[in-house]
Amino acid sequence: MLHLLSESQKKKVIKEYKMRLVIVICWIIVFISLVGLACLLPSYLSAVGRVNIIKSENQIKERSVQVLKDQNFQDKIKLVNSSLEALKTSINILSPKEAYNKILNSLPEGVYIDRYTYGLIDDNSASISISGVAPDRDKLIELQKKINSNPEFTSINIPITSFTRKKDLSFSFNFNLIKSVKK
Repeated sequence: MLHLLSESQKKKVIKEYKMRLVIVICWIIVFISLVGLACLLPSYLSAVGRVNIIKSENQIKERSVQVLKDQNFQDKIKLVNSSLEALKTSINILSPKEAYNKILNSLPEGVYIDRYTYGLIDDNSASISISGVAPDRDKLIELQKKINSNPEFTSINIPITSFTRKKDLSFSFNFNLIKSVKK
């Protein structure tokens, strides 16, 4: 039938067939795309669901690990505290800080300490050594009397050379700290 038409009509018909073919091909492509999307949708939703499940499981694991770490840390603190409590009951003398504070409270005005050493001898005694500067002999004697008046300090040794000058005396005391009587 195509041969019966004129040349211009043939071109129009061929052009029309080509347009129809293009339209059919476009519809086939659209249909295949829609079918492909429909087939991929369950896989996509399943993958998103699994990712969310894995994220929530990881958060739960991280929380439980953190709780375990905190619990382990708490256990370690309790162990250290119990060890310190055992140590505290075995040593019956003042701590270095407490002894230093007692010495500081004994200092007359103008007397300064520039060196303080504390060493444990045994569970019931410690050795203390202090050195410093006193403005005059009277202040140094006053310090000696205050330290002597404390029953926890014994065997006080003050070298005589500490009293050789009249002013700005450098001194050094050595004494022992004995078991304190706790009330």
